[in-house]
Amino acid sequence: MLKRLRENRKSKKGFTLVELIVVIVIILVLAAVMVPSVLKYVDKANQANTKSDAATILVDVQAQIADAYSATTVATPGELKSNGVVVEKATTLIAAKGTKAATYNETNGDLESFSYRDTNHWIQWSKEKGWSEVDKALPTT
Repeated sequence: MLKRLRENRKSKKGFTLVELIVVIVIILVLAAVMVPSVLKYVDKANQANTKSDAATILVDVQAQIADAYSATTVATPGELKSNGVVVEKATTLIAAKGTKAATYNETNGDLESFSYRDTNHWIQWSKEKGWSEVDKALPTT
């Protein structure tokens, strides 16, 4: 009877606890190496999305300003709306964190500067410099 139990014990196939722990450690090391890379790619995608949204809103704002100045009675536009974002006439962008906001500055129908902020990034456009890089250091309210 004991001989049979010993044979059954030896014939069982499976992984030992040490083997399982080694595999788990290897998986954790690989994950620790990959997570920062994946987060960097996600942040780059978010930055590109911010720039795309800002460019769309900028074109819309330029069109609205041109419409306002091409009318027979010239009216300086104040607050504009584009893609659900209120675009205010101002020289600096101030908005609560976690909200989308945009500002513009124009002179006689000529757009001088534009700022856009989404939930994570901030980007600016100016007539002289063009687009500035997307920045995570958001202006505070």
